[in-house]
Amino acid sequence: MNTRRRCTAFHEAGHVLAFWWNGQPIQRVTVRHPEEAAAGPMVDLRGHLQPVEGLVEAEYFVLHPALIAQGIAEYLPSMVESIERDLIDCFAGPVAEAVFRHSQSDTFLGSSGRGDRQRGHELISLLPPRMLLDAESLAITRANHLVRRYWPALTAVANRLHEQGSMSGEAINLLLREVTGETPKRRANNLASLDR
Repeated sequence: MNTRRRCTAFHEAGHVLAFWWNGQPIQRVTVRHPEEAAAGPMVDLRGHLQPVEGLVEAEYFVLHPALIAQGIAEYLPSMVESIERDLIDCFAGPVAEAVFRHSQSDTFLGSSGRGDRQRGHELISLLPPRMLLDAESLAITRANHLVRRYWPALTAVANRLHEQGSMSGEAINLLLREVTGETPKRRANNLASLDR
């Protein structure tokens, strides 16, 4: 009997969708049984212990935002788009879980999306001061539009994760291409298309 949580599969599928849409390489996605997660952390592809029930291993545009000077994008404006794309990666998981559960998006930012929100706040701190106030709500709105636009594709990924527990990046790309007919290139999709 499969005891993987469907809500975790949808949460991780939301992250997967955002990475895929941004053209960011995905190495692996894992959804664990609650018993596995309770028994101890999993080892990610870099050999780090991760105390999680689900994990997307993919390439971020901004690595280790907590180690970068706050407000740096004021002086390096080319970073803004990378930060905004990574924010969608962060919030698409909790948003997908909320849509699956028919709840408000912010419901899961304090629970299953706590780590996502923390990374989101680290990214937001890098933005120019004039962008700080609206950054989180804009990212959540964009993630919501992305998740709803590609809901059938996201559902296909979530169902496969729920059944199998783990998928390679190659398998995810094949499945998403099969369902959507699209193969996004790195940064090719326009962020503004998520503002409508």
